[in-house]
Amino acid sequence: MFKKKFLQLFILTIITGCSSAPKETISKIKFVPAVEKDEFIGITKIDDYLEVNNYRNKFIVATPDHKRFSEFHNFYQLGILAAKNQLKITNEVKFVNQDNLNLSEANKNFLIGPLSGEIVSKIDGLLLKNQALLLNDAVENYSISLSEKSQIFALESYLLQNEIERLGFIEDEDNSGEQNRAFKRKWLSEDRDAVTIGIKKNSSDRIENFLDVAESKSRFQMIDKASFSDLEFVPRARKDFSQIVIFTDELTRLYEIASLVRFNYGLDYEIFSLTSNFDKKVDENEVSLHNIRLVDHTYENKYKNDLPKSRGFCLGFDAMLISYAIANNIKGEIRGLLGIYKISDDNLISKSYIN
Repeated sequence: MFKKKFLQLFILTIITGCSSAPKETISKIKFVPAVEKDEFIGITKIDDYLEVNNYRNKFIVATPDHKRFSEFHNFYQLGILAAKNQLKITNEVKFVNQDNLNLSEANKNFLIGPLSGEIVSKIDGLLLKNQALLLNDAVENYSISLSEKSQIFALESYLLQNEIERLGFIEDEDNSGEQNRAFKRKWLSEDRDAVTIGIKKNSSDRIENFLDVAESKSRFQMIDKASFSDLEFVPRARKDFSQIVIFTDELTRLYEIASLVRFNYGLDYEIFSLTSNFDKKVDENEVSLHNIRLVDHTYENKYKNDLPKSRGFCLGFDAMLISYAIANNIKGEIRGLLGIYKISDDNLISKSYIN
């Protein structure tokens, strides 16, 4: 009898202990599958992959000096707050000056920023990987930025998907040239080919020679002189490449160079331009007229092609979107306004859109 009561008491103790023990909250990994489209098709709906917000602390946003970067600062903050509202994020968002960043406070919360390359290089690797998103190129921590890096990756990926191995490069000699050097290093390092020309203003004849139109005209003139009948003639541009990348720091020069290509019978070329060096409003009519494909963020936001405002807003929006995903242990492909992001345990890869 005593043994029976002891056994009953023992079993009851175990059951009671199990029912009263606190359950450990485990943040499961949610994986967002990739979509096989490079164009903007909308922002990833995090709600589809996140049943509950498991992150409970603050988001600390390190911003640049308001006086020195007033316009960018305002639209960047608007982007952060727009994403917070759209994603229904209930966590507190605290804005701090990046020059007064407290790493101890940051490590207890989720840090978004800073944007300064110098500060990022100093703190890269000092923060927990799943609790920080730096907004300049970093090595150890997750990062996104407005640099040319994601644009170069996007253009290279597009060309490789279409099995392009030979390009035409047109370089504006009046500009810095750093952007084209970065892309050319990347492109030519993989045993791929390019035909390059450098031009200054009023260089229509150089474009003509670059496209081999001058040689086509010369052959026609020889034939025309030897013929007794009228001949119809349309010069043919070269066919050994079908894509041209224009490198310039000025939008007006981009329109001018693209128009020279089209004027010199280069109607069938795909013309691309990276846009990280541009800081003015894009003229939609010029882009449409010359059929230029811009590697950039999407213009599907309320500031559209007003680049300074639009980029600041989109960076803020995507920073909040990606940080919310990382904080809640979401991996896979996240689509924002700046581009497409692939989050894994080891890194974060960003790819711009091609408009």
